[in-house]
Amino acid sequence: MRIIVRGLSISRSCVTDDIYIEVVNISQNLGLNIRTRRKELAISQEELARRCNIDRSYMGQIERGTANPSLAVIDAIAHSLVVSTSELLREYHAITMKPPRKKRK
Repeated sequence: MRIIVRGLSISRSCVTDDIYIEVVNISQNLGLNIRTRRKELAISQEELARRCNIDRSYMGQIERGTANPSLAVIDAIAHSLVVSTSELLREYHAITMKPPRKKRK
């Protein structure tokens, strides 16, 4: 289930039999899509940051979903990764065959 609150999606987990699906928030979507595309092109995080004219640590924050980049920065990243901005913002679903383990207390 996905809930939208003031433009941000709140993640909820859904477990069905033996497939675990987790929908992540919009900042995490962006970061996962950037990281996936960057790795497809075999570009380092430092190199991508240089191409976008932003700091490497800021690029790391974007990929982790802890930063909220401006549209200009997202557009620069998309241009550097040779994809459309909308492709970077598409929804990302992490799907695995087993649900994550419960944390020990």
